[in-house]
Amino acid sequence: MAQTILVTGSSSGFGRLTVETLARQGHTVFAGMRAVAGKNAPAAEELRALAQREHLALHSIEIDVTDDASVEQAIESIIGITGHLDVVVNNAGIAYSGPLEAFTIEQAQQQFDTNVFGVLRVNRAALPHMRRQGSGLLLQIGSVARRLALPFSGPYVATKFALEALTESYRDELAPFGIDAAIIEPGTYPTQLAAKPQSAADTERAALYQAAMDAFMTQFFAENRSATPPNPQEVADAVARVIAQPAGERPLHTVVAPVAQRQAPQAINDAVAQATRSFFEALDLPLATLTPKGEKQKLKTR
Repeated sequence: MAQTILVTGSSSGFGRLTVETLARQGHTVFAGMRAVAGKNAPAAEELRALAQREHLALHSIEIDVTDDASVEQAIESIIGITGHLDVVVNNAGIAYSGPLEAFTIEQAQQQFDTNVFGVLRVNRAALPHMRRQGSGLLLQIGSVARRLALPFSGPYVATKFALEALTESYRDELAPFGIDAAIIEPGTYPTQLAAKPQSAADTERAALYQAAMDAFMTQFFAENRSATPPNPQEVADAVARVIAQPAGERPLHTVVAPVAQRQAPQAINDAVAQATRSFFEALDLPLATLTPKGEKQKLKTR
């Protein structure tokens, strides 16, 4: 079934591949990006030309996830055009690379403002419309590095830890309203974000860690530089598969990564799911996903 979908951070990388993939599947897709008339004008024009050439319902839309007014305007524009919003794919993000000691507080705040607070802004703007519909999907793009703390990516990994917690809370809170929440957890793929992370600002302190950082990063990203690097299209395809699944049956976590990076995150997901259920059962607290259908209907109409 064709759906109306917003994908943030669509000028390049996973976002760009995702909007093209979803539009070719017949969905109405809004490719969210900053500076549609500025630095991202070439990307917006490429998507416009693609839509015209392939007769796709693919539209670029201005959205800065760090700005409340921009987010609210983008959501209202989509509702004004289509009358509804079925899926939000929170893909916009930035990455910093370096030792924790060398990051300024301002850098850490910027990382969280985009990767975490940006998700909260977009979802907060979208949820009233989804609740009125009695349906919807909030789909976050996380990382395999979200319960596996990696050195030299501290602020970035911390934001992905946060996205896991937010998504799991959304999942239970929103189930009674007929709204799903899920997260895609990519491994390392050769995208612009991975290739050009921003550096820690305190270069003097960063230099003290340089040898260890170079050794770790060289090995961690080795597959990206191999003769057969992993294909980022795998992430876009995973997003499309989750969207296509029936409401209420979508997996909470979907790991998309090369084999070597896939096993540990999946094992952690399974262990956390079991521990979470045991915790709720021990306290005799029902999960929202188990709320009776009659109660779900009452909540939808409030």
